[in-house]
Amino acid sequence: MENPKYHDEFLELWNQIHEQTDDASLNEMYIKQSQLMGQFAAINNQFIAIYNSKKQNIIYLSDNFLDVLGYKCTEEEYKKWSSLYWMRDIPLEQSWFFLRMSLFFRNTVQPILKKSSSKKLNWFIHNFRLSPPNSDLHHVSILGNGLEFQTDGSMIILMTIIKDVGELIKDKDTWWAEFRVNDEEVFHFHHQEKKFKNGSILSDREKGVLTLIEQGKETKAIAEWLEISPHTVDKHRKNMLEFTGAKDTSMLLQICQMGRLI
Repeated sequence: MENPKYHDEFLELWNQIHEQTDDASLNEMYIKQSQLMGQFAAINNQFIAIYNSKKQNIIYLSDNFLDVLGYKCTEEEYKKWSSLYWMRDIPLEQSWFFLRMSLFFRNTVQPILKKSSSKKLNWFIHNFRLSPPNSDLHHVSILGNGLEFQTDGSMIILMTIIKDVGELIKDKDTWWAEFRVNDEEVFHFHHQEKKFKNGSILSDREKGVLTLIEQGKETKAIAEWLEISPHTVDKHRKNMLEFTGAKDTSMLLQICQMGRLI
């Protein structure tokens, strides 16, 4: 199961490096942490990339990017053409979503970040269907973190953690995304609703049920703790499985932990 420890430490280290660029020890730590991130990614069937959106180039790739995504190209080719590959190899409706997401960032997220002195942005896009040439279909989820921002709130550097989630999903056509701005404002998009909405993909009550499931509690204990009926607990569980497309409750937990929903 994924442990976000290395991811969080990497983000913290990135910020320290850019605040103290003359500290050689921090740069050594950055190299070491990058290696650890790459190893951790391989163990968890993930790959990690750091991208400069201003220069439109990839700064860092973990070594296992070909294994996770199924591409047969070289690292140099992927770094050069990755955006075109993705737009070519995902369904039209998901290509359209990427364009809508760019507008959503510019019109909704960027103004929020512009007003904030401490800018923070992360997002989770679940179940993009990637079909590279001469490869099997891949179902991937993307956890993204903004690393550097301009004063107008636009993002300069971002990190993405991409994982093949084909084994976690039952409904292969269900896909959705959640965006968290400054740990305060949350938005989501679900393919059935076809628009960005305020709030999380899961309700507060659903998250409460899922958190108790995560703690190992059975349906009856959850019902007593939340002062609801066991039938209502089961209904929340069923709704979460259907809305997220997860194969079962265990897989639902893994997806929500990966996306930092709980």
